[in-house]
Amino acid sequence: MVKSIKDDCYDFDNNIVFVFDLDGTLTKNETLPVIARYFGIEDEISKLTAETVKGNIPFIESFIKRVNILKDFSISEINNLLRGVDLFSKIVDFIKLYKSNCYIATGNFDGWVSGLIEKIDCKSFASEGFVKDDQLLSLKLILNKKKVVEMLQASGKKVVFIGDGNNDAEAMRVADISIACGLVHYPSKSVMNVADYAIFEEEALCRLLKQIHILKSLGKSIILSCAGIGSRLGLGKTKALIEINSKSLIDYQLSNFKNIEDIRIVIGYQANEVISAALSIRKDIIFVFNHDYFNTKTGASFYLGARHANEYLIAWDGDLLVHPEDIGKCLNYDREYIGCSDIVSDEPVYVIVNENNECIAFSRDNGDFEWVGPACFKKEKLRFVTNNVYNLFESELPIPILRVRARDIDTYDDYIRAKNFVGEWSNE
Repeated sequence: MVKSIKDDCYDFDNNIVFVFDLDGTLTKNETLPVIARYFGIEDEISKLTAETVKGNIPFIESFIKRVNILKDFSISEINNLLRGVDLFSKIVDFIKLYKSNCYIATGNFDGWVSGLIEKIDCKSFASEGFVKDDQLLSLKLILNKKKVVEMLQASGKKVVFIGDGNNDAEAMRVADISIACGLVHYPSKSVMNVADYAIFEEEALCRLLKQIHILKSLGKSIILSCAGIGSRLGLGKTKALIEINSKSLIDYQLSNFKNIEDIRIVIGYQANEVISAALSIRKDIIFVFNHDYFNTKTGASFYLGARHANEYLIAWDGDLLVHPEDIGKCLNYDREYIGCSDIVSDEPVYVIVNENNECIAFSRDNGDFEWVGPACFKKEKLRFVTNNVYNLFESELPIPILRVRARDIDTYDDYIRAKNFVGEWSNE
């Protein structure tokens, strides 16, 4: 697999701090069921855990009930038990490497988890209690993770929060960057509703954390925009999920990108369905949310997907099909380019070209070729636009063109042409 982050990257942004939830984010198991199994109280705890994860019981209420169940057990015994809980080693390595920039924020009672946190060797915030004779008498403080984020921000820090449960949602809402962590279980709905990113594989999470921390990351990133509704197509689903020859467009895309490490899929409409379809093909994808997908276009999705990516950004629309023989030159071209094809669509955006084979303008009226979507752009030129990706490039023209055989799908007639296009290359 082609690596896109190398050890010889540039400087770090030391104004950024990372705040990690503990259970299910750093640990490979939720700690409460571990305690329950050990003390033989699984039935009581499992029901409480399930209702809390679903959001049916607020965390504070759940935590108070948890304390009442466990307060008669030895604090040191629970502490020693949890010290042995398995951790995600690569994430722990990241924390140890950048320990001055990392914190743990856990709602758990500090007397139960202090041994586990010592293994991670990280500054931490936890709930506190009154203790006597190795037993928890009552709670003194239930940690408010949102206040932790706000405290760090007040000190001038930019906060990245990584969590998975309902108790993390408010902290993630106010964090500068929030990452929904799906390493142990699917993140809660409240978390997904506020997250900037969603990650389901440990190495992908570490890659993203480094990209956020590093001021300039070498290599290429593919930004696959799949957030839109596809209203003009009229098939009732986001275009990434439509099928051609019993294979979804997202399947075609990811099959073409199998040798690229850093793939970012921008999601909005039918986000959970797109996540499910993509994860069935590969797990190491970075999902990026465009929560305002109804009011924005591909330019906004590209910006959101690219802002913490690598040095070179490859823009690729979720409704784009490129001939397999042309994929390689799109991915391996070592400079910026604008991808274009012969004019075939119902409503094309035209590319006007000069004698040097450079794009000098885009037009809705006429031109030499059709803009079809693949393009390579340097991250240092990235800026936010709410309209289309090609509008981002207009201020940077001229840019060399790269001619490819491709079809994008905006209308039902485009969809029929795309099916014929796939049939033609399949028969070659």
